[in-house]
Amino acid sequence: MKNQIKKPKKQFLRCVAYCTGNAYDLPGLANFFKRKGYVTRLSRDVLHVGSAKKSNDIFFFNHGSFICWGLNKLQEQKMLAYVRDFTISSLIKPETDHFFFHFGEETSIDSHERFKLDVITLDSDNPQIKLAISYGLAQSIKLEAFEDAIQETVKKNSYLPEEMAHRGVILLSRRSLLKRIGEIFISRSSINLNSEYLDTPEFFWRNPNLEPFYIMTKKFLDLPSRVMALNQKLDVLQELLDILSGQLQHRHSSMLETIIILLIVIEIAISLFSIFFH
Repeated sequence: MKNQIKKPKKQFLRCVAYCTGNAYDLPGLANFFKRKGYVTRLSRDVLHVGSAKKSNDIFFFNHGSFICWGLNKLQEQKMLAYVRDFTISSLIKPETDHFFFHFGEETSIDSHERFKLDVITLDSDNPQIKLAISYGLAQSIKLEAFEDAIQETVKKNSYLPEEMAHRGVILLSRRSLLKRIGEIFISRSSINLNSEYLDTPEFFWRNPNLEPFYIMTKKFLDLPSRVMALNQKLDVLQELLDILSGQLQHRHSSMLETIIILLIVIEIAISLFSIFFH
């Protein structure tokens, strides 16, 4: 899709994807940027923030990611500061992914072999095309946040199956065991609940002519394979959860058996005591 906007001279500009939390308060962000004089357009799942004087565009997605087009590092740092107060469940460290873009004859995404950069070529400065590509970039950086969260959880608990294989038990207190089960369950369920963000956005149901740009971005970033790998890691978490739950159940059963044995011993002792005195 081309519009009549004049193409700027060929130069490489920054395009950076950020994931800073679980979600954004998009209406709050829209009002904030309006007061600052920005041009805003709010839809159900994305806020477009632009400037009347420059062709810079920022797209904030409700799942806690935003994409900056044409901003410099200082401006991006300001955006990170602005969004902090409107973020729900902020990440300890934001996830980032860097690209560069320029204007050419045909919209595409390629890797620059010489400079080892991912370069987006746009055939015009159309914000709708940027938005279509941004949906893919936002899903990719959100997926990266999921991947890191799962990897951290797996790394923290990876020694448990080995310990169980060597010792036959997991040397954690009941309280610690319950905490680990809770952490793994939260990690797994939060990703399952948010997996809808990795589906094709409703935006493309209403704008099918823009979907090829989104599909192109998904293919370049290898999103389908990464989602499959993510599901495999979720299976690993489920196995860990099953192991810990089994250990907890085993401890509970052992405790009940011990109590029953003690009660039998007490009953026998009382019976012997009664027989001895009669």
